[in-house]
Amino acid sequence: MLNNKNQNGVSILIIDDEPLSGKTLTAIFKSKGFISKYSLYGKEGLELLEDGFDILILDLKLPDMNGMDILKQTKKLYPETIVILVTAYASVDTAIDAMNEGAYTYLMKPFDVDILVQTIEQALEERKINVKKERLVSNLSLLYKVSKELEGVIELHSISRLAARYLADVTEIDICAILLMDAKNKQFYFGALSGHENEKDILEQKRFKLDEKLYKRLVDEQNAVLIPKLKVKLQILEYIDVNDPKSLFIFPLVTKNKVIGLCLLISQEEASLEETVVEAISTIGSEVAECIENANRYLALKHNYLSAVTSLVSSIESKHLDPKRSEMVSERAAQVATRMKLPKDEIEYIRFAGLLHDIGKVAISEQILFKEDSLTAEEFVKVKTHCLVSTSIIRKIDTEHRLVPIILYHHERYDGGGYPEGLRGEGIPIGARILAVCDAFEAMLSKRPYRQALTEDEAVEELKRCAGAQFDSQVVDAFVEIFTKENNDREEKV
Repeated sequence: MLNNKNQNGVSILIIDDEPLSGKTLTAIFKSKGFISKYSLYGKEGLELLEDGFDILILDLKLPDMNGMDILKQTKKLYPETIVILVTAYASVDTAIDAMNEGAYTYLMKPFDVDILVQTIEQALEERKINVKKERLVSNLSLLYKVSKELEGVIELHSISRLAARYLADVTEIDICAILLMDAKNKQFYFGALSGHENEKDILEQKRFKLDEKLYKRLVDEQNAVLIPKLKVKLQILEYIDVNDPKSLFIFPLVTKNKVIGLCLLISQEEASLEETVVEAISTIGSEVAECIENANRYLALKHNYLSAVTSLVSSIESKHLDPKRSEMVSERAAQVATRMKLPKDEIEYIRFAGLLHDIGKVAISEQILFKEDSLTAEEFVKVKTHCLVSTSIIRKIDTEHRLVPIILYHHERYDGGGYPEGLRGEGIPIGARILAVCDAFEAMLSKRPYRQALTEDEAVEELKRCAGAQFDSQVVDAFVEIFTKENNDREEKV
């Protein structure tokens, strides 16, 4: 939360039917460092309350209004304002009613000013403690919410966007950016940005390095940079076009004593961060940092896994199939899935499935795979088992069971005449339907002992002809749109 409050003192409004008493209290409060105003009338006092006051000293007897009515309106409109009632006329019932309506306490006139000041200080201290408790509960609730929402998220930019959103909420700062760190090259790049109109352009920027002084403080020393009054535009602000920034706060995102990114907060007004807010940023930042680190580990494992899979497939294809065919199927399948606006994680599984879909053919003899004559019924049954073999090979590593259905059913037909289970229409997983089209296209481009290779245009026409029967028409349409665009782009270059 921004802390833009006037630091000269606490603000006190006095509404009292005795001008001498009200003006005297105003002078005393000012001499003690408080900001104080006085009003004789209730309506005027309510208007003054719109400016915001910490304390309201309210007389029950006023020329134009009943003090109890002002109390009710004050607690309704300004619940954080502390109301201290004063009056020369009191009863037990009045005191109970006042406390029930939210008054902090009730003082009888005449009262000792020192006692009133002590009462004010006590009320402010209690409010401060309550605010800290509320902030602590709020931050714990926010941390739980952040943890639950980040749970299972392994995509770096998704984590960064969630972090930027929550940190912007908890700080109420105009602009929040999450910078991810390339530790090997000591570079940073934008993972997410909130509150800036040119978000897309900034996120697409290339990686950059911090100046040595800033890098040392943030990364080597793992200290935050807090600048409530920004007088010199730091180098890091060159990468975010902000008109006249007034405050800058940078927090390192640290996990296991290692900086993996930065949280950058920019305000176009002078601002400071309360201690509880800094604590909240630190707590949320640690959670975010751990999630980013987990995502980095996943990306490393994914890269190694993909490299191993690609090598394995290439090795198999060099002996049994067309070189690089599975890579082409994989790439085309991912393009079609993207064109059909499938979720990013599903696109990645379809891409993997494209690489692995024919890995089961390693169990089929070369005599059958390269047979020049037509296959016998028995041989065709053996060929059809490659889907089952492929899934048995990858089942143990497919912990989420997302690859198996795509690979197992990529030879199903839309009309129900395929294998291994004769599924039809929407009963076939969308990934398998996409893979079926892309696999068939690449197969038609390949020369076989029993037929010549088709041209790309001929293969596309064959896909169109079989749409609605062998293939899902929507998948074929998406494939053809991509193919047509690629042809048009090639012609424009020529």
